[in-house]
Amino acid sequence: MILVQKKKGKIVTAYQLGTQHLVIDKLIQEKKIIPLLNGEFEVMSQEAVHGKGEIAQIGDFIKLDADGWPYPNTQEFFKNNHRHLRGDEFEQLSRPLKAWVADEELCEEVFFLIKNKGLFLNADDPSHYFTARLWGTLESAAQDAVLVFYSTQRNKTGQLIDADFNFIARNIFDQDYEILSRL
Repeated sequence: MILVQKKKGKIVTAYQLGTQHLVIDKLIQEKKIIPLLNGEFEVMSQEAVHGKGEIAQIGDFIKLDADGWPYPNTQEFFKNNHRHLRGDEFEQLSRPLKAWVADEELCEEVFFLIKNKGLFLNADDPSHYFTARLWGTLESAAQDAVLVFYSTQRNKTGQLIDADFNFIARNIFDQDYEILSRL
């Protein structure tokens, strides 16, 4: 495991789903965001490589990665991890997070994801090494991606009972994160 955090003071632009915005309209025209009938949105992120996008709700926020692909943040996560500056600009608040990369030994958290969260590690397909159901769709990332744990929960005896995670493509990770230490 490694300890990582978003680079401090990073300014991002973000757009709230369900509000009128030219960027959201453009992403809809480009079919990178697809409005669904039930007030949800299908977001075609960089990791949505199986033909179905991530499912987001009205009120969730959309950010764009360095390659221009949209990705959702739940409204709660976004508000807890960003500070509004002006207009569409926000400062990402930085806090240490655990992460795992494929060249490390498997750890308790990764075993938990495999057993309980449907994580599949495919050594035979390095371009789709990481696969899991995230944001209501099957997502994959290459073997050099980083699996970041946004949170883990343990019961009173210390047993791992839940984990919130995602895959970060290596080029995005290198741009947005710094490694603090190896655990």
